[in-house]
Amino acid sequence: MIRKITKNQPLKILGFTDTHLDHNEGCYHLTMKLIRETVEMEKPDLVVFVGDNVTSGDNRGRAEELAHTMTQLKTPWAPVLGNHEGDNPYSVTRSEMLEIFRTSPYCLVPAEKPVLPDGTPVYGEPNYAVSLYNEEGKVCHKLFFLESGTDMAAGDILKYGPTGQAEDRDDYIKPSQIQWYRQEVRKDDCPSMVFCHIPLPEFLPAWEEGKVLSGKKREGVCRPRHNSGMFDAMKEEGKTIAFIAGHDHINDYRVMYQGIQLLYNRMSGLSSYNVISKKLENKLLQGATVYTINAEGQVSFGDVIWEDTFPQYHDDIYAVIRK
Repeated sequence: MIRKITKNQPLKILGFTDTHLDHNEGCYHLTMKLIRETVEMEKPDLVVFVGDNVTSGDNRGRAEELAHTMTQLKTPWAPVLGNHEGDNPYSVTRSEMLEIFRTSPYCLVPAEKPVLPDGTPVYGEPNYAVSLYNEEGKVCHKLFFLESGTDMAAGDILKYGPTGQAEDRDDYIKPSQIQWYRQEVRKDDCPSMVFCHIPLPEFLPAWEEGKVLSGKKREGVCRPRHNSGMFDAMKEEGKTIAFIAGHDHINDYRVMYQGIQLLYNRMSGLSSYNVISKKLENKLLQGATVYTINAEGQVSFGDVIWEDTFPQYHDDIYAVIRK
């Protein structure tokens, strides 16, 4: 479904995160319009959604519209879920949402959940990998999409104790997921990237100690209080060049840390807090991130800022955003 990468034509991935398609009608419809027009303008080979995509209650219709929109755009798309999918009693469950997404023939989420060689199910959903091929038919890059969960289970909160951030209850990547990642990343000798909604614990020391390549840290890093070892696994396997998160709406930094780029996909949704509602910037920064992968599997990064790209919607955007 995804075209091969050639020397003359790199692969373009367009990434959205924290779209928060919720019951706020003005924000919802305008965010959907901007998603559609950005895809039509950029003409990506793949669209990724990095979590908190369709949120709030009574959201079956909005999930169906997202799937229908991606089908109309005839563009392969690969979502992961965030901590807010399914957290409302009137929401469809996470499993139901993925079933809705899979009604789109362009959705890459597989119907079957992965299992380990001993038959153990891999925690959560979705966890899947997408291989990208060059013109010789060789896998030249691999994309991993990992479940990052919602809130930590009560037993884990008691087990792992406080982190100094009392509100921090974000879940963590489980051992079965790390084991699955290791076995999958070893199958091909190529670079890879990981998309996962909640940042790894290393995102904070990366900002403090790593090489900042772009962007800013405008809020705290909401990360798991338990470090389950995903970053160490990526270092040890030596093939993953970037880990992409969402979750922290107004952080947009990209940092090189111990040989791996840790970065935030640019926040997309108009319905939740932003740099203006936090009184940190005078210009809204919502948009999308562009990932360009060449035939050797190397990646370059760019941004689409909706306020700059679609000046005709400037007044509409500022009329509906949360302030």
